[in-house]
Amino acid sequence: MNLVNCSNCGRMFTRSLRNNEFCPACLKQSEENYRKISEYFASHPTSTSQQISDATGIDLKDIHRFVRENRLRTVKNDTGRNCEKCGGPIFGGRLSGKFCDKCRIQLATDMRKDMQKNPKSGSAGNTQSKTSHSAHSNPLGASKKPKKH
Repeated sequence: MNLVNCSNCGRMFTRSLRNNEFCPACLKQSEENYRKISEYFASHPTSTSQQISDATGIDLKDIHRFVRENRLRTVKNDTGRNCEKCGGPIFGGRLSGKFCDKCRIQLATDMRKDMQKNPKSGSAGNTQSKTSHSAHSNPLGASKKPKKH
């Protein structure tokens, strides 16, 4: 027998082939919590994990566990920052940037449209400046090798 302690309540139980970390009672409660979160999140798709926790009464650590298990993939964490364009909240991880999702997508679309309208406007000037800069940056023509540390 493979007896282990439940990681939630500490009770001993026989681990099944699925390698659950929870006893049957806690596993049943966990699945019920997942059902509640899924139902709430389906009707409120822009909710943050804190809002889901407040509305359902389920602990944040359980919500984050479901995210780590890839059972909830679109839970958004409020970064506490506001978008520089519209002032709305920015959701995401540490690389979320300065704009909300809606404004970021709009900016990318606008940039793509501008690039399609003027495809050659930026390329000719950049080639000229790179050529003249590289000719004057090293007058001896020797290549610099990076120092090894």
